[in-house]
Amino acid sequence: MSDILGLDEPRPHAGSNDANSAVPAGPDLELEAHAKRGAHWFYWIAGLSVVNSAAYLLSANFHFLAGLGITEVVDGIAEVFIMNGSSNAVRVVATGFDLIVVIGFALAGYYSARLVGSVFVIGIVLYFFDGLLALAFGDAFMALFHAFALYQLIRGYLAVRQLKQFYRAAAPVGAPPPPPAFG
Repeated sequence: MSDILGLDEPRPHAGSNDANSAVPAGPDLELEAHAKRGAHWFYWIAGLSVVNSAAYLLSANFHFLAGLGITEVVDGIAEVFIMNGSSNAVRVVATGFDLIVVIGFALAGYYSARLVGSVFVIGIVLYFFDGLLALAFGDAFMALFHAFALYQLIRGYLAVRQLKQFYRAAAPVGAPPPPPAFG
């Protein structure tokens, strides 16, 4: 339908057998989209964890499934300490911990979006353990949502790996540097 007037020129495809096959056409746009979407899950996790922590501070009785379980555990422990006579400073410490964890996940989103695979892996591992924590506390819905989010994160990481392979293959090979001159 887009070639209805015959104005579109055929685009070379990577791997075609014509004269243009020596020049790669570019990375698959779908791979780039998967990588970015996977990285953006870290932002969602961080953002919804902020909302969960704010709900804790305001004594609201709800939480988002995509948030981090570790922040909820720390908030719950702080609440137990407060109910047993500790000062409200415990709540401030818990919120500070929540903030550090949330900033870590936001940074994971930032660096993952810039195709830093190692940050993707660290974030995936941490979120996996967070999902196990949710499962250990019997929050099946939160654990299932963690599994879905992990699927999206892993999909993004695999796209990053494929993009990196493409960029390495497409990188021009330069001549070796000249030997040092002594003399």
